[in-house]
Amino acid sequence: MSFNAYMHVRNRYRSNPSDFQQLAEKHPNLKQYLIEKSKGGVTLDFCDPNAVRALTIAVAKEDFNLDLELSLDRLIPRIPQKLNYLHWIEDLIECRNDAIGIDIGGGCSCIHALLAVRLNPQWTMYVSEIDPFNYRMAMKNVEQNGLQDRIHVVQMDSSALFHDFIDQTKHYDFLMCNPPFYCDSSESQGLTNTRKSDRPSANSINTAAPVESIYDQGGEVEFVKRMINESQTYATNVRIFTSQLGKKSSLDRIKKHLAKIRHIDTELCQGNTMRWAIAWTFDETYQFPSECQSRKAFQALKKTKKKNETPRTPISVPFDSKYSFDFIKNYLETYLFNELHLKWTSLSSYAWIFDAYDNLWSHQRRRRRQHTNDEPPSKRLKSNDEPTAKVCTIQMRLDEHEGICTLYLLFVDGTNADAANQIGQYIKNQFPTYCQSHE
Repeated sequence: MSFNAYMHVRNRYRSNPSDFQQLAEKHPNLKQYLIEKSKGGVTLDFCDPNAVRALTIAVAKEDFNLDLELSLDRLIPRIPQKLNYLHWIEDLIECRNDAIGIDIGGGCSCIHALLAVRLNPQWTMYVSEIDPFNYRMAMKNVEQNGLQDRIHVVQMDSSALFHDFIDQTKHYDFLMCNPPFYCDSSESQGLTNTRKSDRPSANSINTAAPVESIYDQGGEVEFVKRMINESQTYATNVRIFTSQLGKKSSLDRIKKHLAKIRHIDTELCQGNTMRWAIAWTFDETYQFPSECQSRKAFQALKKTKKKNETPRTPISVPFDSKYSFDFIKNYLETYLFNELHLKWTSLSSYAWIFDAYDNLWSHQRRRRRQHTNDEPPSKRLKSNDEPTAKVCTIQMRLDEHEGICTLYLLFVDGTNADAANQIGQYIKNQFPTYCQSHE
């Protein structure tokens, strides 16, 4: 059976697959590879790399106005599959217009970045590539489409993954990767097979070079495990890490490795081919959208709710568009944290975590009366010189989207579970006063 019904709902090919006959009329190089069906219509021989290359080049030009050059001895991308992955990432980052993304191992086509920027013209992509041939072709594909300002391709050492590529002074919305699936040449040639006997065989040839398909230190499982381990060094630089997986058997092993890290997984379906994708994050203020889960998990979530589970939903505080990111950040770091005696640590240039050992954000009117000695002694607020109980630990993130800043606060720990909401309300009440004295 075909998996097309399970393609991403925004995938343009889900209900409107390419018409090879019409495509060949507009792109004559494809015409020589058309095969007439006995019952009418035409198809392609997907085991012929020349036909697959001609189709990808024609589809890229026709549907995305992309001029591609592809080599027969390198991975030829299937655009519908790539769209499934990209649309899933769009969902993960809530279709942010000005996202900054990373693609580990862009390949000679640089297809992930090219499609990402065509779908989202304000995105910026950073692409790594270790193979010199792939790097040169990727640069050519970017340049001949005039996207050098949006896509930055970097040639890396063969031993590098994130080190010397991810800039620890910058912040990225997501990272994506299509890792080498196989651990040796026998597996890559299909001599060993994990495919279930009742599942249709893939009907398309694999043209990937060994550098693209084989990771001889353990295949995709060990490659993604390495990604997970290294990602902890860049936990405050990249909000969401993701990777594609080629084998279902790899998924459970990767999920076990992520047992202590928040993560989500899904299927990527197209034709007779199914892939899987997994995402993880260290940002406690971020919640994975429920629709980004696998079909099975999503259906189970809709039918049942976990008992005794407190929702971890961040409190949001929107600001007027006239206040800039830097103005609000300065308010937080130079005024709010000091005013509330918060013991804070900067996680990044836009995220903080703080502890509060005294509730200084509640009963503001009474506190003002107390300072002027208008409050009767019997009603004055008690204060502890050495408070012993931690009121709360809050993780805070400032986000800017289309010129509007929003502050997110998430309760992590402490005795006052409503502290995030209370501090959010305090900010709403006090920020206008701060602005009047600093504008």
